[in-house]
Amino acid sequence: MFLGGSIHILRQEDFPLPKEFDLAFAQSAILVLEADIEQMSNPNIVQYLTSQMLLPGGQTLRSILDTETYELLAAALIEYGIPIGVLSNFKPSMVMSMLSILQMQKFGFVQQGVDMYFLEKARRENKPVKFLETVQSQIDALTSMGDGYESDFVRYSMQDMANTEAMLDRLLAEWRRGDGSFSEITLTGMKEQWPKIYKALITDRHDAWMPQIKEFLASGTTYFVIAGLLHMHGQDGLLRLLEDSGYNVVQFK
Repeated sequence: MFLGGSIHILRQEDFPLPKEFDLAFAQSAILVLEADIEQMSNPNIVQYLTSQMLLPGGQTLRSILDTETYELLAAALIEYGIPIGVLSNFKPSMVMSMLSILQMQKFGFVQQGVDMYFLEKARRENKPVKFLETVQSQIDALTSMGDGYESDFVRYSMQDMANTEAMLDRLLAEWRRGDGSFSEITLTGMKEQWPKIYKALITDRHDAWMPQIKEFLASGTTYFVIAGLLHMHGQDGLLRLLEDSGYNVVQFK
């Protein structure tokens, strides 16, 4: 099995991808991605996402965030010309997702990421594709992020955004050379400072993925599994989990 770390959105200058990705794809019979991102254009999925985006029971951002966090968020939104009142009924996770996308676009990240690149390639070549999660489960994970600790979640996300440009440069550089040192630092910091977010983003999902990955390894068929770069590294990353399960893990060069 080949296991590849993805950057989900890239710049034009990040292509072509490292040649190991194309070699792994060529040598694999089945491609596996986190979820079927093509489904985001499905009207039923769009309707489901819309239904999950809003705060329940008449809550607003002002009513669930502490004053300091609310004002920080309002200031961040106004930088992009968005009054916070326009989004007052949206869940914090959705507001932060919108902000993150706007920031990435400002930095020039407007191209498809590794996932979509290979999904389109697999469709053209009629290569079978499987998914580790349903789109609905990804939507559930995204829209429930921060539930019960909304102010902490927004502050974490704002802190993350403040370092985005420098962090992306380092992540992209190590992704291209096949290193994981900065990812390890990032994950350790997240686990120590924001354990609930780390659990939702990393450990809960890996617990659901590992039985499937073990089935792929036992199948006798060569799979190419692509998931976000930060899922590869760290003490709870897929590479470590596979090693701890007794599998031989070597870097493909």
